[in-house]
Amino acid sequence: MPARPSAIAPELAPKAGPSLADWNLLRSFIAVVETGTLTEAARRLGTTQPSVGRHVRELEGAVGEALFVRLPGKLKPTQRGTDLYAAVQPMKGAVLGAEQLFAGAQERVVGTVRVAASEVYAYHVITPIVAAMLAEQPELEVELSVSNQADNLLRRDADIAVRFFRPQQDDLIAVHVGTTELGLYAHESFLARHGEPQDFDVPDGAFVAGFDRETVPLAPLLKGAAPARPVRFRLRTDAMLARYAAVESGLGVGTCLADVAAQRPGLRRILADRFGQPQEVWLCAHAELRRSASMRFVWTRLEQALRARLAGPPTAGESAAGGSSGG
Repeated sequence: MPARPSAIAPELAPKAGPSLADWNLLRSFIAVVETGTLTEAARRLGTTQPSVGRHVRELEGAVGEALFVRLPGKLKPTQRGTDLYAAVQPMKGAVLGAEQLFAGAQERVVGTVRVAASEVYAYHVITPIVAAMLAEQPELEVELSVSNQADNLLRRDADIAVRFFRPQQDDLIAVHVGTTELGLYAHESFLARHGEPQDFDVPDGAFVAGFDRETVPLAPLLKGAAPARPVRFRLRTDAMLARYAAVESGLGVGTCLADVAAQRPGLRRILADRFGQPQEVWLCAHAELRRSASMRFVWTRLEQALRARLAGPPTAGESAAGGSSGG
């Protein structure tokens, strides 16, 4: 007796072996079962009604029979559809759990971020900001690259850098966070012994902020005529923290970052009308910043803290930070 023809429509005839490689078929199927319509399923999934309908037809083709019965205004799963829905419930839970885990990993502040800053700024400014970050995020680690040379962000010498100039590389993110001024300072103990100078003719050898190996021109820092005689530096060092210590000890006069000097007891700015240079402060990072929750967190905290610190115009008595010559 010849075999009886299948009642299944040709387009629903089973294929050779299951074909469920496309997870979107099951996602659409689950959404149709739970919402009852192709339109609502498409809205839930953020896709189109024709796409959901195509997925259901492809799945029915793989299963070999209809999975839904069309009722007025609603699609009701057949017995096979009900069985399939029950079978994929664990899969649905697993996918949802994986999505939540992935989303959490994307926003989790964990791992190491390398921040570059100049010697004085790293010591006086960045370290306290980083300390607050680490207290807030126990899984975060920060490497602080301390150098007066500009780290190469494109080579990933650092992830984020605080600089006193705008980088020229196109692949870097750079935000101007404030403007400051480099000034000339003396400790009040020095001023008590010698009085406040009205010109660069301070006691012989009282300038202590000279450089050792580096050559930094003073002309850009002068707001008027140059000193009548060459400046004599009795203490010369390229170590900025050592120069600061010399000025704070009352040894003599030297250049300081205005915001740092404002926080050091006893330092007073002198010759503000004769000596000083505005400096732009930039926060820079590699373009991959947006891909890391940890980098975004460190960037945001640094930007907030630096903007608050540099808010307002610098003045002779107190101001903000920076200076390629002094910071």
